[in-house]
Amino acid sequence: MKIKFLILSGISLLLCSCDCWIQVNGQIISSEIGKPISGAKIEMVNKNLTSTSDKNGNFTIGEMTGFCYSPQVRITFDNHKPFEIELESDSGFQHNKLKKESESIDFDEPFYPDPDNLNSYISSTWIEKYSRNFEIKSDSLIIYMDEKNLTKEIELLKQKLKNKNSG
Repeated sequence: MKIKFLILSGISLLLCSCDCWIQVNGQIISSEIGKPISGAKIEMVNKNLTSTSDKNGNFTIGEMTGFCYSPQVRITFDNHKPFEIELESDSGFQHNKLKKESESIDFDEPFYPDPDNLNSYISSTWIEKYSRNFEIKSDSLIIYMDEKNLTKEIELLKQKLKNKNSG
């Protein structure tokens, strides 16, 4: 009888000690103008947890769970590229996995980086679908969301190519 009680007590203690608090704090900033983004949607992927950034772009999202896991966070906001990251932490070492995906964009007409050389032209390029700039300060995730403006992005790319060929 004493052995059964000790075994049940041990199992109960083990089950109670498996609780883990997962929390992600951060701030969302526009990479174009450097100001906080209010009203961005923050979600823990596959966890049915959502939050919204406040007027200063700050957010907190988290849950008490039976076992610790590496949270995967997705942030979306109108007219901005989404941001997605998996935060892994093991014995003080932090490793982050950013979601990365490109899409091919065809130009309406060939682009000639060097107008004097009509044999060399570009008819398409690859554009990132996700925002990718972030930093970690004092255990907070600072996310710089990129505007979703394909025309502007293509023009910036063309200007860089022209500058590269002129200098």
